[in-house]
Amino acid sequence: SPTGNATGPGAEGNLQSSPDKGWCSTWGASHFSTFDYGAYDFSGTCNYVFAATCKNAMPAFSVQLRRGPDGNIFRIIVELGASVITVENGTISIKDVGVVSLPYTSNGLQMTPYGQSVQLAAKQLELELVVLWGPDPHLMVLVERKYMGQMCGLCGNFDGNADNDFMSEDGKLLEPHKFAALQKLDDPNEICTYEAIPSTPMLHAKDAQTCAQLLALVSPECDVPKKLLVHSCQVDMVACNPPGQPNCSCATLSEFSRRCSMAGQPVSRWRGPGLCSLGSCPASLEYQECGVVCTRTCSNPRHSCPSSCTFGCFCPEGTVLDNLSTNHTCVPLSQCPCMLNGVVYSPGEVTAATCQTCQCTTGHWTCMEKPCPGTCSLEGGSFVTTFDTRPYRFHGTCTYILLQSPQLPDEGTLMAVYDKSGYSHSETSLTAVIYMSQKDKIVISEDEVITNHGDTKWLPYKTGNITIFRQTSTHLQMATTFGLELVVQLRPIFQLYITVGSQFQGQTRGLCGNFNGDTTDDFMTSMGIDEGTATPFVDSWRAGNCPAALERETDPCSMSQLNKVCAETHCSELLRKGGAFEKCHTTVNPTPFYKRCIYQACNYEETFPHICAALGTYAQACASQGILLWGWRSSVDNCTVPCTGNRTFSYNSQACGRTCLSLSDHEAECHPSAMPVDGCNCPEGTYLDHRGECVRKAQCPCLLDSSKFLPSDQSTMINGVICYCVNGRLSCSGQPQNLLASCPAPKTFQSCDQSAEDKFGAACAPTCQMLATGTACVPTKCEPGCACAEGLYEDPSGECVPPEQCPCDFAGVSYPGGAKLHTDCKICTCSQGRWACQQGAHCPSTCVLYGEGHMVTFDGQRFMFDGNCEYTLATDDCGTNSSQPIFKVLTENIICGKLGVTCSRAIKTTLGGLSITMADGSYVVHGEDSHVHFQVQLSALSLVLDVDIPGRLNMTLIWNKHMSVSIKISRSSEDALCGLCGNANGNMKDDFETRSRYVASSELEFVNSWKESPLCGDMRAAVEPCSLNAFRRSWAERKCSIINGQTFAACHSKVYHLPYYEACVHDACGCDTGGDCECLCDAVAAYAKAC
Repeated sequence: SPTGNATGPGAEGNLQSSPDKGWCSTWGASHFSTFDYGAYDFSGTCNYVFAATCKNAMPAFSVQLRRGPDGNIFRIIVELGASVITVENGTISIKDVGVVSLPYTSNGLQMTPYGQSVQLAAKQLELELVVLWGPDPHLMVLVERKYMGQMCGLCGNFDGNADNDFMSEDGKLLEPHKFAALQKLDDPNEICTYEAIPSTPMLHAKDAQTCAQLLALVSPECDVPKKLLVHSCQVDMVACNPPGQPNCSCATLSEFSRRCSMAGQPVSRWRGPGLCSLGSCPASLEYQECGVVCTRTCSNPRHSCPSSCTFGCFCPEGTVLDNLSTNHTCVPLSQCPCMLNGVVYSPGEVTAATCQTCQCTTGHWTCMEKPCPGTCSLEGGSFVTTFDTRPYRFHGTCTYILLQSPQLPDEGTLMAVYDKSGYSHSETSLTAVIYMSQKDKIVISEDEVITNHGDTKWLPYKTGNITIFRQTSTHLQMATTFGLELVVQLRPIFQLYITVGSQFQGQTRGLCGNFNGDTTDDFMTSMGIDEGTATPFVDSWRAGNCPAALERETDPCSMSQLNKVCAETHCSELLRKGGAFEKCHTTVNPTPFYKRCIYQACNYEETFPHICAALGTYAQACASQGILLWGWRSSVDNCTVPCTGNRTFSYNSQACGRTCLSLSDHEAECHPSAMPVDGCNCPEGTYLDHRGECVRKAQCPCLLDSSKFLPSDQSTMINGVICYCVNGRLSCSGQPQNLLASCPAPKTFQSCDQSAEDKFGAACAPTCQMLATGTACVPTKCEPGCACAEGLYEDPSGECVPPEQCPCDFAGVSYPGGAKLHTDCKICTCSQGRWACQQGAHCPSTCVLYGEGHMVTFDGQRFMFDGNCEYTLATDDCGTNSSQPIFKVLTENIICGKLGVTCSRAIKTTLGGLSITMADGSYVVHGEDSHVHFQVQLSALSLVLDVDIPGRLNMTLIWNKHMSVSIKISRSSEDALCGLCGNANGNMKDDFETRSRYVASSELEFVNSWKESPLCGDMRAAVEPCSLNAFRRSWAERKCSIINGQTFAACHSKVYHLPYYEACVHDACGCDTGGDCECLCDAVAAYAKAC
């Protein structure tokens, strides 16, 4: 029998025409072509099995078909495991879901328009099935070759031999119509009695000639076998009324056009008003016989679509579909609009944000950065966000250096004092802020006492170029003339916001990072080396002799289910749709704030102050982006701020014009704050006096020189200790202590009694770590203890050594003076307790995708996604026309759990003219490119692809043959990269850059923009698999705890383990269709690889 195998030139790699699939089709009123290319006619009107697996082939599927008396197909049923898809009268419905519209993507099913037809593609771990139907009577099924000899139904057995297609179950060869009648499958409560009466139509020779001419009109060069199609066409001509018209054979001509396109052969625009017309196309679209199925759109103008062409209405050459505006017309790329936070902007339009202006050009944003002030925040007791917006958490009790910079006059240094605030070790909180220079030592403490050189000061307090005043009842502010501003929040918990001018860029060090625009190197220690985790970094900035910070990577909510439920209930207000915070969701992503809120609520005894503080930090972040959340406090429990006296509350409050002082000394309190702050202030027309009462102008007290009020409360000095009068009793800080102790030589004991030569004892005993910070120690209270003699420093082991013998620390390990250390691409040498580092040449960046959609970008941003499409992981084809794009890495995601969690099943890499596909544990190479040198190493556990494009790129791609892939790239040019792996510019905060070049606020929008095919459905917010499988959670947590345990202890100080543990628990819960041990091991292996 003649065959029509669809593997023509240029058809390689295409899903439709791939040689690894067999196809079977039916068209017109009665024509069938089997998987083995046998052809027959049958016009039964019952429900028949068209193609199904039999002989226990797994996974099982079946496609059923029913024709009406007019020969049109009026119902198709596709059964795949538990999913049943029914197509009837043009509507598509799914069992348990109902009627669906196109494109539809869910749990490994994709239904998309395919020209004028519809394509259903099922992609699951073991199965790839494609069904194509409409609009004329036409149905085609493509199945993988592994089903050869295991199929049954009208399409035959797919064993490669057409002669035995019509075999009955007992091995007899039947006539086609009798064989077809046996494939009947009646609906429930139906007995279908169609009798096939075989009649051999009288075919006319002149029809054969007409048919051959018509087929040549469709495609003169196509070499798909035509003999059987000429026969079908003749049958159409005879059956038609009146017979012999060219229009009678449209179904067969369309079938020929489809087969030629599938085989990658050219077809002509053969339809016309009088011959098989498709009707008129909508405005600005035009008819094409061979149009690209995936429409090129404004939001995705350069996708690749793995399918053959088809006939239908398409945008003319050189235009793309404007899918952002409402009228969906075809426009040139230059007229494409852009999308930002759900709003459409026309081409050329400019948007200005605080630190950048962006212009819409050819459908994507081109942005210009402006110099911008930096903000560093100390929030929630233990959270810090650096100037370059890197968030971290630590639990330490000490005075730490927040900020040192040559921009601060008189060797100014900003410090923070942390202390225990509860019973457990992790209850540590900010208790005071110290600004220290050669002229001043200003301390602002959480009990609202402000001192300079130990003397208590009234607010407002002015000294030289610094002014401290009360902006609202809950916020103090320190304004300076040299570009530093502090906003101190006193209630509900003590928090600090530091703003520095753009002149500080790249010139800061300390806990607030180095403000160089690069998030990845913010953990730069006082010894000059970049740490991997916060604790050793924080410890290097201690400004006193105190214990190391506590490594706390456990979840405080795991201790008490009750606390956890309480925390989740109150914190979830942040995420609630329709809640007080919703209008800010598109601008500031609430998820990190929600996680932080839950941590605080579980970690600290005082639950509600911490919950309100956490909600307040989100409101603060929104306010600094220009979105004031009026009224949020009253919509949440326990968060309203009571105002004393006759003061009133405002969400954007300031002192200027509301205090007695701003009348007599405008300079003192009239400083705007860098961010809007809330709190109580006097109502208009009244002024706050030094007693905190709102009085009329006539009752305001006056300011005397040197910050003394008239009248004022006195403070007094007793034996060199300051005592305040509080609640009628004298309260003195610094109790004299008598401790006798002996110290090993050359250390001497420093006591805290009255006769001691140093009134702070050993609080400032010289240590190697303090030598590294290079700052004078600031004692806050006297500490008795042992101190090294003059000129010697205490090293971590407690010995006194000269400065050149001071060791340097990295990742919890001590290195002796003179030691050399090679990190990623730096060489560092230890001298006098500090690392001196030299930067190597181009550093490689690594991006990792592992488990069920966990991503870590080149710059270290982590996120999760559950999409089941093909996505661009990394490419240099970013729409900036700097040079010819040379590479692109795609991942194909498929469902690997009942709840719809997805994992990667194939990795496709394109390099110039070369493409390498890794799937099913091996790889296939197509095409060639002389500029690309590559080699693939196969081992038991992984496939390693090494690529070298001289002068452009070095890439190593490691795939573990199922769910994990890591891409390591080093480039010789600074060309932009883009895709799900981010832009590799060292900055984490702009990693969610969409295909149209703006930074999305949520992962959903970002991931959906990098779909390879726009026909694939958008991913939706993921369901947490453990919450649906509570019985699996405890198993998952037990198994994953290996990451937190002894096995990996050596790595805990270099790589944070909590994110990997959480990802592991998520995967172990989500892998519920078998293979759960594989998921678990992959997740643990991801942490091992990071180590």
